[in-house]
Amino acid sequence: MGSACRIVVDGGSTHLVDEACELIRRLESKWSRFLLDSEVTQANQNAGNITIVSNETFDLFSHAVDAQTLSHGLFNPLMLDQLVDLGYDAPWQDRHVVPVPSAGTCAQPALSDAIVLLDEISAVIVPQGAAFDPGGIGKGLAADLVTEFLVDHGATSTSVELGGDLRVSGESWYATEWRIGIANPFDPATDIATFSPQHGAVATSSTLRRRWAAGHEQRHHLLDPTTGRSADTDLVAVSACSTAAWWAEVAAKSALIAGSSRAVDLLCEFGTPGVAVAADGTVFSTHAAAATTVLSPPREMAMS
Repeated sequence: MGSACRIVVDGGSTHLVDEACELIRRLESKWSRFLLDSEVTQANQNAGNITIVSNETFDLFSHAVDAQTLSHGLFNPLMLDQLVDLGYDAPWQDRHVVPVPSAGTCAQPALSDAIVLLDEISAVIVPQGAAFDPGGIGKGLAADLVTEFLVDHGATSTSVELGGDLRVSGESWYATEWRIGIANPFDPATDIATFSPQHGAVATSSTLRRRWAAGHEQRHHLLDPTTGRSADTDLVAVSACSTAAWWAEVAAKSALIAGSSRAVDLLCEFGTPGVAVAADGTVFSTHAAAATTVLSPPREMAMS
């Protein structure tokens, strides 16, 4: 899924971690937009028509549809074409820089037509003229599914991390409770907050990670559905805590796209405690009465 994976398990058979890794590889083979024979690619190529998919892939599409509704459209899973147009057309390590396109040639607002779910036959219909992007919600849901698999097969304590999305369950093996640090986006070696979920997940969305230049234009992978372009937000990172990694991922991304004026209210509405960091170093928290500036962004960012 274009990111590092780490699984730590206590309890269960000696082969349980290997089986969990195999599950992740299987989900990757079904969900990757970069694999020509994945079920997601097949559904996109068959847009406008019925595509039969596996139960796991149907769950992915179903969660994406729910996320779009619950986020008031801030999360839109049908923006793959826009993301490709902006230059993210290959796995991150193989990406290339594209020239700035002429006005009106790409990155149009997201299509308003919805994904059709056909539960009785485990099938989906991607709207014609659109393409589904599993993106962050795929990483989050994969962490959830792997955690459920581990627990169902005897694990008493688990930690599953996929590209910064972390899902934990059971007893913490290093303290009396889980303590998940939230890194300072300007200095990842230090933490700015700590979450202590008993059984749950933490996800972070950031404009600083997958970022590239196209001419003089700076772009990132978090798109605004209303413009089809990289979100013009004053936030650089949002972290959210939830009982499920897929929802923590959606909440963090939606709050970041919305910007500092709405981020905290949205996180509270979503039931996901969190923190948001602005480009000027201001930190907003669902547990703070007011914002406080405690970070020092790089000079060039502070001046932008």
